[in-house]
Amino acid sequence: MAADRKRHVLIAGGGVAALEAALALRAIAADRVAVELLAPDSQFWYRPLAVAEPFELGEARRFELADLARELGATLTAGALTGIDEWRHVAHTSTNKPIPYDVLLVACGVLPIPAIPGALTFRGPTDIEPFRRLLQEIEQGDVRSVAFVIPWGAGWPLPIYELALLTAAHLENRGMPEVAVTLVTPEEEPLQQFGSAASDAVRSLLGASGVELRALTYASAFSEGELEFTPEGSLPADRVVALPRLEGAPIDGLPQTVTGFIPVDAQCRVSGVADVFAAGDITNFGVKQGGIATQQADVAAAAIAADAGADVVPTRFEPVLRGLLLTGRQPRYLRRELGPAPVQEPVASYEPLWWPPAKIVGRHLAPFLASLAGSEPPASGGERPANVIELEVHLDPEVVVGPTSTPWSADHDASEAHVAEAMSPDPLVVAPEDTLGELAERMLESGTTAAVVSEYGRVIGILTTGDLIRASAMRVHPSEGRARQWMTAEPVTVSPRTSASVAVRLARDYGIHHLPVVESGHAVGMLVVDDAQRQVEMGIGLGF
Repeated sequence: MAADRKRHVLIAGGGVAALEAALALRAIAADRVAVELLAPDSQFWYRPLAVAEPFELGEARRFELADLARELGATLTAGALTGIDEWRHVAHTSTNKPIPYDVLLVACGVLPIPAIPGALTFRGPTDIEPFRRLLQEIEQGDVRSVAFVIPWGAGWPLPIYELALLTAAHLENRGMPEVAVTLVTPEEEPLQQFGSAASDAVRSLLGASGVELRALTYASAFSEGELEFTPEGSLPADRVVALPRLEGAPIDGLPQTVTGFIPVDAQCRVSGVADVFAAGDITNFGVKQGGIATQQADVAAAAIAADAGADVVPTRFEPVLRGLLLTGRQPRYLRRELGPAPVQEPVASYEPLWWPPAKIVGRHLAPFLASLAGSEPPASGGERPANVIELEVHLDPEVVVGPTSTPWSADHDASEAHVAEAMSPDPLVVAPEDTLGELAERMLESGTTAAVVSEYGRVIGILTTGDLIRASAMRVHPSEGRARQWMTAEPVTVSPRTSASVAVRLARDYGIHHLPVVESGHAVGMLVVDDAQRQVEMGIGLGF
């Protein structure tokens, strides 16, 4: 790259993380980088207030991305990121237009996948009108019970608490306390990400609002007036409102987990892929929230700017989780530090613990959007809302919090057939830097259809013949593509003691066919799910 040429930074995405990163780069490296936004949509939605809009308490705002890009001094290209060629530094897009880049920041967000068949999935602004119709049905007396559900898997649970509490307050204001409102969650405690003080306050608030709480409960489907639970049980309900399960779209040439999330390091660099960063919900960080996305974007922007020669000191991702819970009642202010060395104990107070509040706290994005809307962020000491709970948590980036596991995550009955009885005991183990050509040769020689990717003896991924075919379809040269780029990162694994039936359920839930068998972080076998399924169907050792 010529010394006088700006480094071309391609930001894939048009959401919170993408805009925060673009703003940060403009602030700290405008003379060093040229920013291009790649986004499939023409608009940016400020989504957090979507839960309030059905109750006429707020409005989800939208902005034209073309206008935002112009304000940022960035260019805007229509399309979605579908893959990369790391060797040539080229991004592949949904419009079949290859885009060269010097640095790529993947901030394309995630896909909201309906998780509870038969339920109304509340994803944001697109589901405001269906929820309004549900409120009308309740007011007309056609609906006498409604359940609000958090599914298992990656997501952000706070909106469902807001919907349940705002619905309860809405019904109370209309003199309809007889309508049953239930909140169903796989969490051990309500809003457990914020710690015991927040959980106690929210549990008390739910009780005072007449909302029944069903914790440690995995909902699976809704039909004929019954919300079904896994592994057993149900709840009568006239209607069910559920959050979506979040998954990342496949991006060829990048390591992703089975649910599509991209592993990153403390500076938000994509592990093992040169000049590629990721920020926001698409990363493998366990909390999917706008404020967290802006913090990751700032960290990535600082590293990109430093690499470009800007006078910036790169920082590490040290997240602070802040939440503003709309309740319809009087506020409680909650704060918890969840780092390795918390300074304060969890606090629940009627007095503000941080101010001013905002739904998305972005160092650059919040004031930028406020200026576009013709207003300024409130100064400290301004009038605070009367119906919010504020929450602030210092997180350890290594700690995964929230109900991300399936109900089949634990070992089950010892009387059942175990994985050890069906697995192949000598799995093919490869290194992350092995080329695809080397992998194909070794898989052909060993007669296997999947290989475990191991780094320093620890399992970090799995690569199958399907991945090799996908790379071939992308015209990846066998000597250029590497295992790290095409593997499924952080794979779903089982232990030798896991029951065969649990392994089959895990595979079915995640839509996979191979499960590495791991003990103390090391691969000890490979389970082909068809083999486990045959054992289950035969009833071998299952006590049927």
